[in-house]
Formats: sequence, C-alpha cells, structure tokens
Amino acid sequence: MTTRRTLTDLMAEVSGRARDWASPQDLGVDPMTVTAAWLASDDPVAMLFLLAAVQPRREVEKCVELATEMSFFEPMRDEAHTMSRRLPGMNFNGRSPFYFIHLYQRLHSALRWMEETERSRLELKLAAAIRVVVPDPFTLVGPAV
Repeated sequence: MTTRRTLTDLMAEVSGRARDWASPQDLGVDPMTVTAAWLASDDPVAMLFLLAAVQPRREVEKCVELATEMSFFEPMRDEAHTMSRRLPGMNFNGRSPFYFIHLYQRLHSALRWMEETERSRLELKLAAAIRVVVPDPFTLVGPAV
C-alpha cells in the first residue's frame, strides 16, 4: 500500500537538493503523483514553490493573473499593483517580479508571522485561487475565458 504524499512533503524534499533555480528542478517523483498532490494541496506556499521549481522562466501573464486572483490578501494585492506598474517594456531597477519564485518568497514571508487559525483559513482560499489560474502546474494551462 502506498502512502499518499502531500505537496508540502514533496517540496520539502526538492528544496533540500535543488541547485540552479534558473533550470527546471528534478522532483524525483512521477508527474502524476505531483499533480494529485497539487490538486489536494491546501498549502499555497508549496504550490508556488512547485511552480518555481518546474516553471523557472519569466511568466509575466501568469504571475499577474496569480497576484490578481490572490489580491483578497493584502500582500498579494500590493504585489499585483506593483506588477501593473512594471509591465514588460518598462525600465525599472531591481529584480523582476514576474517569476514564480518571487511570488513564492513574497507569500512565504507574508504568511510566516500570521496567527495559526487565521493562516489556516487564508491558506485554503489562497490555494483555491492558485488552482483557478493554474489547474496544471506542468503546462500552465488555465481555464478558457
């Protein structure tokens, strides 16, 4: 009998062996297992970490969509606003916000200091919002509009 692995557990293993975040990371498990864990996950930080691991390229549209969909949470609302001011073709100093690793880092730091009950409630809503924009982490195919 196989124990069902959570996305949080899978990403904890990946972070320990990840090297060059400019390249897709070897997850060490079958993509079907990862997809099942993605669909069952209530951990938005692990979800964004997975996106950063398998989709390291600059993803302007998806990052803007994700930040906008999660904008009910103030740090993500701020991030969506910042992104709207830094759209491609505009010159700006500093790191580009249009990478999943940036959204992961921003969400991770924002949730770290929250009270546990509030964080748990919010994580469910954030995870659902992420799945609305990215139902499949390997293809980034979103719902047809």
